[in-house]
Amino acid sequence: MAKYWGDFPSSAADDEIPDVLPAGRYVSVIPNGHGALTAWIAGPGRCYRTPYPASAHKPVKVTRGDPSNEPEEVWFEPFTEADLQQENDDINSYLADAGVRPRPRGYNWHVLVPGNISDGRALEYAL
Repeated sequence: MAKYWGDFPSSAADDEIPDVLPAGRYVSVIPNGHGALTAWIAGPGRCYRTPYPASAHKPVKVTRGDPSNEPEEVWFEPFTEADLQQENDDINSYLADAGVRPRPRGYNWHVLVPGNISDGRALEYAL
């Protein structure tokens, strides 16, 4: 198992599997603590990362109103560096509780999965 997140291979694009890894089906883990722990446990022999800066994230849907009714207002705001930092801090807090070093921010993490796993949500559900 990797001692450092820097041990994980990198790729420029999500669908470009680094040559050092086995061929197969890779999916992006859900960007939360459990997804990060899944990538850590998979290790650098079955996981790689790709750049995913705040500017590449989809806009965030914001709603205002009573949760039991239709929203009064709905709008979208850009995902900011502060949002990325908060997400990363939350994930690293989860990892710290598990005794795992903090991971670097600004990456998508992709793990090798069996053929019956279609995406990160299916992986999360299977685990």
